[in-house]
Amino acid sequence: MLDLLEETYVVFDLETTGLYPNSDDSIIEIGAVKIKNGEIIDKYDELVNPGKLLNEEIIKITGITNEMLKDKRDEKSCVIDFLKWVNNLPMVAHNAKFDISFIEKAIEKYNLPPLKNVVIDTLGLSRYLESSERYHNLATLVVRYNIPWSEEKHHRADYDAYGTALIFHKMLNKLKVNNFNKLTDLYSYRFIVIRK
Repeated sequence: MLDLLEETYVVFDLETTGLYPNSDDSIIEIGAVKIKNGEIIDKYDELVNPGKLLNEEIIKITGITNEMLKDKRDEKSCVIDFLKWVNNLPMVAHNAKFDISFIEKAIEKYNLPPLKNVVIDTLGLSRYLESSERYHNLATLVVRYNIPWSEEKHHRADYDAYGTALIFHKMLNKLKVNNFNKLTDLYSYRFIVIRK
């Protein structure tokens, strides 16, 4: 088992048509980076055609328009390719239960092989590392961890994944100081590692 910092992680974010994967909501953007030793070594970003028109609220939040999605590939093709790119690497997301619920719903919808990856939630990790702090949203964490950030680009999957990756690397350094040396050292913290 590799040292925490030497692992390669896939830090990802999704934009979706809404909040409920078990209704008819689906993915409209997948953004991800691979990070190792604090360095971004690969990127993935794809807009996804949901097969229906977006509502005005989602357009306003994400800046993604129906025009931008009309010629893009469907959710099934995009999720298959994304999971191939991820392979068996640990996956990281902020409020990971939300993003993973959409990935798992797509897996179920399209009869894809089950997800076996470890999934780490930076929201749970922040609450653990900074238990005295009240706020743990992404906009707060970029300030806390001194990450350059543009609120205008926030809520685009690629940008949020990149920011989360830089935060996550700084969190890993804090974990090392607290004698967490390997990924398995986090496994008993179910609010941090939500899948193993």
